[in-house]
Amino acid sequence: MKKIIELILTGLLLSALCTGFVFAASSNMKGHDMTKSDKIGDLIHESMVDGYMLSYYLMDLREQKATGHSGSSHDMTGKKMDKPHHIMLYIMDKNHKPVLKGKAGFIIKDADGTKQKAMGMFMSKGFGTTVDMKKKGVYTVLTKVILEDKTIKDSFTHEMN
Repeated sequence: MKKIIELILTGLLLSALCTGFVFAASSNMKGHDMTKSDKIGDLIHESMVDGYMLSYYLMDLREQKATGHSGSSHDMTGKKMDKPHHIMLYIMDKNHKPVLKGKAGFIIKDADGTKQKAMGMFMSKGFGTTVDMKKKGVYTVLTKVILEDKTIKDSFTHEMN
């Protein structure tokens, strides 16, 4: 009988310890939910340059519903816009911390070689700009980021359907 009580108490003690470890681990993971993102748009490219992680997100503003300053909802669907695409560049340094200071410039070339130049504005922990990518085809995106002590250059292609 004493042996059974010792086994039950040992089991309860191990269960309590395991439960404590689970709660400790889950509280340390707050803010690390990979299914949620505060990033704007759809991820279209990621790259590593000199230890910096660059993540590019694209959003078609024509497909979005925008809220005006008065709080009323304005449906942007189907509206004519000169630059209906919003590109966001998020940068993380070698220590996985967001880069919040710097300048980002973009050159977007369409399949015909027509160039658009745009400066990124700091917003939402990244650098964003609007461009025209309405024409179907492959676009080349060239990026130059100037940080305090470093210049980062990157390029990739993205197909618009």
